[in-house]
Amino acid sequence: MISSKEVFALRRAGKVDDAYQMAVQLVANNAFDEWNVKALAWCLIDLIKRDATRLSQHQLDQYTRQLTEIRITNPEESLVRQTEYVISLCNPNGKLIAQAKAFSQSGEHLESADIYRKLMSSGAIDGSICTSLGWEIYRLLNQALSFEHVNVFNAKKLLFEYLKLPAIDKPSLLHSQMLRLAAKLAGDSSFDLSMFVRYWQLNYLQDDDFLPYITDNGEQYPSLAEKVIQQASKEAALKDNEENILYILPFLDEAIDRCAENVWLKLNKAKLLMKLDRGEGALKFALEVARNKVNDYWAWELLGDVNALINSDTALSCYCKALLCRADDKFTSKVRLKVVEHLLNQGEFSAAKHEIENVIRTKIAEGASIPEQVNMMTSSEWFRSFEAESSNKSFYRDNVVAAEDLLFSQIAFVDACVGEIYTLPDRPNKPKRKLYVKIPDRSEPLEIAVPNNKHHFGLVGSGLSVKGDFDVSGKFQVYLIVNRATQQNWDIFSERVAVVDHVNPKKGVFHYVASRSIHGVAQLSDFGITLQEGDPVAIKVVQYNVKGIARTRVLSIASTDMSPAQSAYKTFSSDVRESNGMGFTEDNIFISPPLMSKYLIEDGDYVSGKAVLSLNKKRGDWGWKALFIDTVDKVDI
Repeated sequence: MISSKEVFALRRAGKVDDAYQMAVQLVANNAFDEWNVKALAWCLIDLIKRDATRLSQHQLDQYTRQLTEIRITNPEESLVRQTEYVISLCNPNGKLIAQAKAFSQSGEHLESADIYRKLMSSGAIDGSICTSLGWEIYRLLNQALSFEHVNVFNAKKLLFEYLKLPAIDKPSLLHSQMLRLAAKLAGDSSFDLSMFVRYWQLNYLQDDDFLPYITDNGEQYPSLAEKVIQQASKEAALKDNEENILYILPFLDEAIDRCAENVWLKLNKAKLLMKLDRGEGALKFALEVARNKVNDYWAWELLGDVNALINSDTALSCYCKALLCRADDKFTSKVRLKVVEHLLNQGEFSAAKHEIENVIRTKIAEGASIPEQVNMMTSSEWFRSFEAESSNKSFYRDNVVAAEDLLFSQIAFVDACVGEIYTLPDRPNKPKRKLYVKIPDRSEPLEIAVPNNKHHFGLVGSGLSVKGDFDVSGKFQVYLIVNRATQQNWDIFSERVAVVDHVNPKKGVFHYVASRSIHGVAQLSDFGITLQEGDPVAIKVVQYNVKGIARTRVLSIASTDMSPAQSAYKTFSSDVRESNGMGFTEDNIFISPPLMSKYLIEDGDYVSGKAVLSLNKKRGDWGWKALFIDTVDKVDI
């Protein structure tokens, strides 16, 4: 006896006509069996899909009529969707749609798109046709952008054809994918992303568009929304289209809120506000940028440009600070010309000539043209009358106070000490200097590194005062360094009493713990000291960060008669519960199997000893473990 299972098996084998005949017979024998009816429905769907694209369609009307007459009590969503789809194929547009889908499946996206375009030209404009054409445009554009040499003109035509589609769901996956492709054209001089996003409409960004992209290796990259808003706002800042600027600003604000660590968004915000002559508003964001990029000339130049709208003297100070930063001359020509304007206003013609000659030398070395502004100055009377200064560095240094006050006035000095000088293997000629900085709200000084030429440092251990702050990546940036008089070296350090809880003579290392925040491993050879487990030691430690994780390093260690805090080392007396060779006291002190074996401790024994604070690295939990066993009172049996 045949069943619906055999019908489905024939369908899977590609024998649709045989499956249909069998399904018709099943329904004729038992029209109340829902599986028989479903089997017939799926056969009809297959037949309509096949015959809708054939020249001979004499049975198509019969199949369609049969399918529309079928009634199923609880049809699956896929059956409903496929039924609606194949019925649509049975009208003239449906046949063309089927051809378009067939072209698309075979990778002939241009032919598929042309069919949808003809349908729309004939007045067949609905959401499904627009969406289908939208996806074909996406595929064509994706192909166009995959070539080494992109035809930007054709790519733009496809983008703007998509934007003109009258019935596209927004927000949607398709809409976001088109934005992703548009972003690939960003930076091309003939494509304006800041204009494009106005037509795309950034209010249709989805929450998923703000999710960062994470690779299989765990590397994280900016989200689609962050990249697009950053690039669009950058381009808007380069042009004088006020409508584009006003459009992008609220979306830029949202991106800054969502991506607080992205300094480039804040840079763009400062530039956009400058375009609108909102100097005070721009200053707030320019200061944030400069504090995060304090060693970069362009950050100080930005601060100078903002202050040019507010205070010209402060602007000059910022430009001078920019020229004291390390930068190749080919990058600083613009800021030098800004300094020249101020020098000429002050009558400092020799200093101005020095800057002009520097620009000329740089442009000639690059093979670049001399700016017209420079040519006009070289032909002026003052340029011929004055000798150039050999250097303007003293002028820069004399004029940086206002810039530094602007950036650092709200930041308090903190105490620090000079650390050791060192070099990296790949940079032997660029020595660095360790500094130990006492950060408020931190129990121990923080170890950081700066270029050794950043300051004229005194002896190791001597006092400093520094101004600095943590940047968006969590790194402490030093802005200013001054010497500080002290009565003794290393005055920012306090001694902590720790207990040695493990010594490995073979490896020459020991482990210490003073608290949950002060613990670690150190080399015995670094201190020339012999230690045993349980020894109390007076230590001075410094904290440092590795990939955002705080670590502790011992700077000095000495024997001491003082006792560690009871929060790190304590005595205990308790009954013991034994489990798989391990012991646990009533107050959750762990007794290791070697101690259990050495002292023959059994379940129920009463034990006294000393315990040390211990971190379970697997679970990340703090607890206690027995370091010594003093007495064992055996349980009475």
